[in-house]
Amino acid sequence: MAKMTISLPDHLAEYVENRVASGRYSNADAFLAELILKDQLHHKLDDEELRNILRQAEESGTSERRIPDILSETKAKLRDNHL
Repeated sequence: MAKMTISLPDHLAEYVENRVASGRYSNADAFLAELILKDQLHHKLDDEELRNILRQAEESGTSERRIPDILSETKAKLRDNHL
């Protein structure tokens, strides 16, 4: 297992300490490892969702909608799904 040393602003270090003190995590390492795993999953879902959007777009043919409108709608969907 690799070892890393990180520096956090005081308010973030306090947050990590409080999460560990809550009893859900055995230590800061466990808390940070879970955050990293969630981040990996979040990015994987973003990639998969983007592929699905592109596939659907290719299958749907020509659209009457403008590109800026399509981009705005897509960004809103992504934001709503990952809050």
